[in-house]
Amino acid sequence: MNSEQDINPYEAPSAHSPLPAAQSPSAFFQKPWVVQSAWFLAVAINLPMPLILGFDATADGVARLGMLIGIVMVYSVGVWICLHRAEVMWRLIVGSIFTALSQIWPIVHMIVGLVAMGISKLIFDANREREQIEAIPEVVLTTLLTGIGLILPSLVMGLIFLMLFRIRVFDQKPIALGAGVDTFQPPAETTT
Repeated sequence: MNSEQDINPYEAPSAHSPLPAAQSPSAFFQKPWVVQSAWFLAVAINLPMPLILGFDATADGVARLGMLIGIVMVYSVGVWICLHRAEVMWRLIVGSIFTALSQIWPIVHMIVGLVAMGISKLIFDANREREQIEAIPEVVLTTLLTGIGLILPSLVMGLIFLMLFRIRVFDQKPIALGAGVDTFQPPAETTT
């Protein structure tokens, strides 16, 4: 047989090099105390602007206790998620860096805070005319809604950043470096 007959014109072109594999996660990032410490830092660097805006929106005194309760609740839920779904938390932690940087020009923070205050006002006291929030439950709800409103874009930004740069910070079954597509092992599915 000659070489012209050995070539199949309908065969897919062959790749000369295997696809680049994503970096395997470090064991350091898989330790629970590391995830929880990173979550603490993420909360701490994202607090300045919400606290400044929150102090302006709440009445002096007891109402500000609601902010503390709301912050502790958001932080506690984050710690629980760190223990049970650390891969989600790493996406949130990475994305929270972008949210923290956006405090320089806090448009997102202002919009989220105003929406949270509007929802709280509708739920608790739609007829109030004063600007500042005085009731502790209303301040707690406003703080929780603001936290959720800032967590969602952080989670999306972290997901996009980790996908774009193919960074695998936390994975159950990492891809071995240099492994081709044939040896890919997807993460184990959890059934609950």
